[in-house]
Amino acid sequence: MSEKIDRRKAKTKQQIYDSLMALIAEKGLEHVTVTDITSHADLNRGTFYLHYRDVPDILQQLKDHVFKSIEQLVIKLDFRKAMEYGERREIYPLSVQIFEEFAKHADFLKVMFGPKGDLSYAIQFRTLMTRHIYEKINIPEAADLNIRRDYVVAYMTSAHFGMLMHWIECDLDQTPQQMAKIMMNIVNYGPLVSFGLKEMPPAKP
Repeated sequence: MSEKIDRRKAKTKQQIYDSLMALIAEKGLEHVTVTDITSHADLNRGTFYLHYRDVPDILQQLKDHVFKSIEQLVIKLDFRKAMEYGERREIYPLSVQIFEEFAKHADFLKVMFGPKGDLSYAIQFRTLMTRHIYEKINIPEAADLNIRRDYVVAYMTSAHFGMLMHWIECDLDQTPQQMAKIMMNIVNYGPLVSFGLKEMPPAKP
């Protein structure tokens, strides 16, 4: 009996989630109401309130869940180790796991990162990448090029987050393994090599 109740509860939550995503894409985050959701999901308001207080509550729960599931992988990422894999032309396994986790939540992130979503949520992910990837390593100032470290970090964060958003907007037209390889090549060899405008150096043994 308990298993049947749990399945029913999960099904109801999925209906609410699907309706919320559809309505945000249609109307924008600020204009979605509980009535909109229950009408779209063909549920009564009482059923909604068994699970959530209001629209901000369901949205915050979803945002927290998705962010934490990705954060727990990102904070383990070792940028220098990733570079070592790249120099051997090998894919860093953890980067594949991170892309797989993004893919798992792609529908939600596509709406949240879209024009009718939540800009602050996208900024939250950019900040995560900055703090736990680039700021954890001791990147020296590029004195010979007169480039401050914070500008290099800002460039790398924006470029890689932009690539991630593009992947989501393209409905995951590359596999997580392919994305990890693309990221590896760009990080290690830069956009000019990736475009074929410069020759790729030989792999290290």
